[in-house]
Amino acid sequence: MQEVEIRPLAICWRRFFGRTCNMTRTHWLILICGSLIAFVWEIFQMPFFEPGDLEPFERTIRCGIASLGDGVILLTAYSLAGLRGGHAWLWQAAKMPYAIYFGFGLVVAIAVEMIATSLPANSFLSWRYSELMPQEPVTGLALIPIAMWTIVPALTILLVRFARAEPD
Repeated sequence: MQEVEIRPLAICWRRFFGRTCNMTRTHWLILICGSLIAFVWEIFQMPFFEPGDLEPFERTIRCGIASLGDGVILLTAYSLAGLRGGHAWLWQAAKMPYAIYFGFGLVVAIAVEMIATSLPANSFLSWRYSELMPQEPVTGLALIPIAMWTIVPALTILLVRFARAEPD
């Protein structure tokens, strides 16, 4: 009885790790560099959010988790842009893959901000803005997380190019 429940889980893990092993060097650079840049950004934007009852260590852990999520979003955006621009779109001047790359991140950022600020304040996945956070007057969206999704993806592309990752 127990084997029936474990077998699908083992198959899922095998498929997941099989896919991660198929990632190219550029994919890994996007994920790692993007997550590290996002972590620095998350740390510097901490004063713009209400800390709630979290200790500084707990806030730093949350920033780390958020930056890993940002890295996955960057990796997804890179892969989606690759569907339109080919596997070497990062080294070409075509505009559409770049629009997809930046646009996907902005759409996800706006959606996450809207969802997270509408959840109850004591939820693990929610946050509140401090008085320091600049907000768009009509919708109330925070401008710093939106700016993040123009700056962090651009810096990630520059770092990947600087690492001289050849088109895969």
